[in-house]
Amino acid sequence: MNRPQEAPGLGFINYTWTELGVRVVAEDYTAEGHARLSFFANNGTGEVMLDRNNVNLLSAGGKNTQAKRLEKYRDDISWDDVLTWLAQLTVDSAGQGEPAVPIGKKHENMKLEYQLSPILERNQPTTIYSPGGFFKSYLAEYIACLVQFNHTGLAPSRGCWVPTLGNVLYLDWESSKEDHARRVWALKQGLGIGTEGTFLYRFCHRPLAADILSIQRLVHDRDISLLIVDSQMAASGQGPDPSQVSTQFYNALRSLKCTTLTLDHVSKAEWGKLADADSLGPHGSVVKFNRSRSQFEIKKSQTPGDDYIEIALVHRKHNEGKLLKPVGIRIDFEHNADDELERVTLKACDISDNPDLSKVQTVKDRLISVLAGGSMSVTDLEQDLGKPAGTIRTCLNRYKDTFVKLGDEWGLRAYEA
Repeated sequence: MNRPQEAPGLGFINYTWTELGVRVVAEDYTAEGHARLSFFANNGTGEVMLDRNNVNLLSAGGKNTQAKRLEKYRDDISWDDVLTWLAQLTVDSAGQGEPAVPIGKKHENMKLEYQLSPILERNQPTTIYSPGGFFKSYLAEYIACLVQFNHTGLAPSRGCWVPTLGNVLYLDWESSKEDHARRVWALKQGLGIGTEGTFLYRFCHRPLAADILSIQRLVHDRDISLLIVDSQMAASGQGPDPSQVSTQFYNALRSLKCTTLTLDHVSKAEWGKLADADSLGPHGSVVKFNRSRSQFEIKKSQTPGDDYIEIALVHRKHNEGKLLKPVGIRIDFEHNADDELERVTLKACDISDNPDLSKVQTVKDRLISVLAGGSMSVTDLEQDLGKPAGTIRTCLNRYKDTFVKLGDEWGLRAYEA
């Protein structure tokens, strides 16, 4: 019997013996020889499944039992030989892992590649976190629409979010298909996307690491470019060691080899500091901070009764390159007379005009915004910004190309008389 044709996929290997009309799919395989095998054969009119079973390929008894099961369906094939090939190739493949490749020569593209520029680095994990009720899911669904339907987001005057077209899979541990269907339709109306186009949604309840084989197949079979996890706290599962739980989550995520956006929460202790904190961190182990490539925190400004909210997307970490300036986003909700959600629109807004959100700007940017209205003393700037006088003086003196001293006050150099 000749060696089969091999076609490795994400978490599986396809073996085909064309001359026999036989195909075998090996999944969940290990270097110890365990594998879930699905056997298919062409019966003259098409391919049919003969059997699916968990087999120990390094056990003579296990292979013999499986061969006898298959002989009931096709006794014209040497299933012992088929299983011998499967044992050799599958165990070798499991033991090899990813291939080692040479690096060091100049790459053909020396710029970072993005699934959604400039916030989602391609084939890397990004996290957006905040307390509950900060509209993370709406933002994630908006991002999903931009990528799936190749639509530029936000206002050009504030800088665009530019997608690379790709299929999206939304994994949901928190809500329902109905909730997401309503939101996505309303977001499409806000974007002016009139097509019946859709992206994939999956209701989830098992930890990501425990469900990774089926997700790998889904990512492979549907050519997924962007996978969204909503949310990490629910998808991580439980265990006595938070760092181990988080490590298992990120190892599973890494196996998907696609761009990922993970939504996460902050801890109750962190939430208690919400009013005064300049920055909060995601709930759980420091592994989350270390393993995600880029992290954004959401700050929110909302008045009861208003049909809109304003948020700031604050870049807290990036492994490659500079941090982005905070992005202000206004989310408008439109309902009809029957209180049905009709349209959700996201557009850029100036956070320097919002007292709740302007605090996330750098001291330099806040000084520029305040001094645009005229020169001020350090004492007045201290009261206006809520920052120590020493911090303000340091910034004013560091950026003398931007700020100028005018007697006892400071102003913008562009406004210097």
